[in-house]
Amino acid sequence: MTGIGSGLGGAFNILYIDLPGFGRTISTGSGYDMETLADSLKMILDELHLEKVVILGYSMGGRVALAFTIMHPRHVRTLILESASAGLKTASERIQRAAVDEERARKIISDYQAFLDEWEGMGLFQTQKTLSEESSSRQRKMRESQQPEEVADSLRKYGTGVQPSYWDKLPQLDMPVLLIAGGRDRKFVSINREMAERIPHATLEIVEGAGHNIHLESREKFGTIISEFLT
Repeated sequence: MTGIGSGLGGAFNILYIDLPGFGRTISTGSGYDMETLADSLKMILDELHLEKVVILGYSMGGRVALAFTIMHPRHVRTLILESASAGLKTASERIQRAAVDEERARKIISDYQAFLDEWEGMGLFQTQKTLSEESSSRQRKMRESQQPEEVADSLRKYGTGVQPSYWDKLPQLDMPVLLIAGGRDRKFVSINREMAERIPHATLEIVEGAGHNIHLESREKFGTIISEFLT
């Protein structure tokens, strides 16, 4: 997500946070779940003496951002979610997804390169095939730079299969909320339309021609949407 900062014209002070399992933040050896992760984000804000912030999250990070906002609403001025969801609605759906996530975690550990090949071939990311060779190479190198054991552990601890459902809590959000989905990502367009109906002060932006990773596929448009919403 760090690349989006350059598209915001230097108008904002941006704090980038590596979630557990990614970058330099370790996941293995620590016991936590989505709610303790949200509490940890609050601890970071408290340490930096940041009382109220704009929080932006993409996909898995979007689910974390939503969890944080629901648990600590007074610290959030504005919530921005890119290709995110409020989780799975039923226990049976979560059980099924947890089994899928566990199988993915095993594949990540056993053959990370093969997993990445399979992951990048999913329908969710087919729209990225139109990216330039340079962008595609940069994205692949970023993914390859992660530690397989850490990625797998994060999936087990705050993946979609173990995340609580936040659908019933969406009407409680009383701050401005910007939902962004790619027009070619039909699954998340549908999810975000339903979320927008439940959130009192929601704005939904559909970026035509983009898929799941809007900030990569339509970087300029993505930056413009955020800048205009915040200013």
